[in-house]
Amino acid sequence: MNTKFDISEQKKFQLKYIEESKGKNWGQRKGGLLSKGSLKTIYFPDKCKELAEFVGIILGDGNIYSYNKGNKIGVYSVRIAGDYNKDKEYHLNFIQPLCLKLFKINARIRKHTINNERFICLDSKELVNYLETIGLKSGDKIKNNVGIPDWIFDNVEFLRTCVRGLIDTDGSVFRMSQRDSNLIRIGFTSHTPRLLNDTRAAFVKLGFSPSKIIDNRNFFISRQGEIVRYIREIGFSNKKHKDRFKKFIAPSSSGLSLQP
Repeated sequence: MNTKFDISEQKKFQLKYIEESKGKNWGQRKGGLLSKGSLKTIYFPDKCKELAEFVGIILGDGNIYSYNKGNKIGVYSVRIAGDYNKDKEYHLNFIQPLCLKLFKINARIRKHTINNERFICLDSKELVNYLETIGLKSGDKIKNNVGIPDWIFDNVEFLRTCVRGLIDTDGSVFRMSQRDSNLIRIGFTSHTPRLLNDTRAAFVKLGFSPSKIIDNRNFFISRQGEIVRYIREIGFSNKKHKDRFKKFIAPSSSGLSLQP
């Protein structure tokens, strides 16, 4: 057998993955992953409210990939997932411009209409390395038991925007019941124990009274005065949450408004 052209199934999978994540012209650019002189240049922002919100988004709907074995092609990527329809405005009009503002990177958009998903993708070894230096981790978030970095917890303004990013991604806004249609509840769900506890602790530090953690996966903000405070002091960047809130609140409802 002529083995010169014999490519294993594993190699085919790797080539297919790299083509999908890097584009079909990845071979023309792969030196950037091996040579420091041609790495994609990104901007490293100072720690700020916008960066803290980005961290919250990554902790919620993001994943960081870092793979490099020996001298083979490395795969370094940050991916933010969302509902193809419901998160469209949030992805295209908030997260994508936020990435450009923070890192000077034009994020790619990948669409999976069959699974009803949209992904914002940032392919950069430098970015992955930078995010790890500010407290994020590559790989499985549950296995790594990720949480809110200390530099965010130690700054109330940073903590507010990080919580906004977490609620915009892994949070929910809903009515308490059909009988109490104007009573609103904000919930947060995570299967990562540390992140779940950190997010609840963040609400406590910010002066809220979250419920106990239920079923090891979620908690709620239910006091209506605290819902008002959340809107005024933290708010939403995700339009789907804003729209749900406005849908649930009648014009005559006292105190509840998206306006600060």
